[in-house]
Amino acid sequence: MSILIALPKGRIADEMLPMLSNTPLALNEKAMRSRVLHIPTATPGVEALLLKGSDLPRYVAGGVAALGVVGSDTLDESEVNLLELADLKLGVCRLSLCAPKGVTLDSLRMKPHLRIATKYTRMTRTWLKSQDLTAELVPLQSSVELAPILGLADAIVDLVQTGGTLKAHGLVEVEIMGRTSARLVASRGAYLSEPTQIAPLARLLTKALQQG
Repeated sequence: MSILIALPKGRIADEMLPMLSNTPLALNEKAMRSRVLHIPTATPGVEALLLKGSDLPRYVAGGVAALGVVGSDTLDESEVNLLELADLKLGVCRLSLCAPKGVTLDSLRMKPHLRIATKYTRMTRTWLKSQDLTAELVPLQSSVELAPILGLADAIVDLVQTGGTLKAHGLVEVEIMGRTSARLVASRGAYLSEPTQIAPLARLLTKALQQG
């Protein structure tokens, strides 16, 4: 039975997958172009699963995949129990409170009913508590930048990499709440029960991505 490594689709994958080429964990290009679920790597008996980031932790926690690469923002928002093995320093972003130009943190504090739109509700609640702020959270999964423009919220909390999307919507970063990056995680059961198989793969993956 193959050992599965869960890898994220999207932003982190765009940065990560080229770094795996010409390594023992390079993904089979023909399989990548097909619709197969399990993608063979250059190491026999090791296959990859390409998953949506928000789903990935559950596949690892459930023991379907022994290892996974996932953004720390996704880990912080999920409630799964995983072993975090390494900070891969990939996909680095700022988690920021953003609002229309001219709006400050002080002016947001003065609002009698502050509304913040975000998909990162857990992290936002933690930050609000640390700032002794009260706000109504408006959960959104996409196009969160539209919320202040259309009057759904006064501000948003979102990941920011270049700031280009914010600028296009007339928004600015009011406060940097933290930073996120890709993490290597493991299923506790697989890692602890089969360390001679999983630990070397974890080291191989870490080396490939940190030195890429």
